[in-house]
Amino acid sequence: MIGAGTLGLTTIAALNRWSPPKQLILAAKYAHQQSFGREFSTACAKPTVVCEPAKLIRVVRSTLGTHLLSSDSSLHPDNDPHSRLSGGADVTIDCVGSAESLRTALAVTRPGGRVIMVGMPGVQTVDLTPLWQREISLSGAYTYGTEIIQGAPMRSFDLAAELVAAADLGRLVSATYPLSRFPEALAHASSSGSRGGVKIAFDLHSPDYPAAPMLSTRKAARR
Repeated sequence: MIGAGTLGLTTIAALNRWSPPKQLILAAKYAHQQSFGREFSTACAKPTVVCEPAKLIRVVRSTLGTHLLSSDSSLHPDNDPHSRLSGGADVTIDCVGSAESLRTALAVTRPGGRVIMVGMPGVQTVDLTPLWQREISLSGAYTYGTEIIQGAPMRSFDLAAELVAAADLGRLVSATYPLSRFPEALAHASSSGSRGGVKIAFDLHSPDYPAAPMLSTRKAARR
């Protein structure tokens, strides 16, 4: 798992509840993210291994017992996303969505493995040679729909509501702002990780948020 912001931590919580992996390796930048990552992954068969993103390749090598096959740059191979490993993770989930995180995801995934993009990528330039050479599958995970859980169909929003309550995900909301303070809220959100936060949200119950006008049933029906 690369990234432990809101997307990364809620993805870990979902895996922990419905499909816990035998071994989870988490690359998280900040200490509070690493702590949440451990707490949300208690159902894994082995203790979660956490590290800083720059150390992920080395940690994957030591944890999974893979070997370095080649390194294409002058960087130390443990920090080089162009490194080629003999094995790697079965599934790597990229919850960042940057060119660097995708390169690293491809580097730490075993031949025939799978990379899932959860973080929203922009226009990126990435060498896809490892994707071809190691026959890795790349797929995206976005929006909502109907999932099959234990043989029964369930809507994504129902699953999300269940998960929020079961894992107490409200703890991830670090601060709320009224809409009138949206510049401050956006500034806080852009630096929430370095300030010890995770999710920054708007409080629509704030007194300075105007209530929506009430429509009569007849007017609403005509509209």
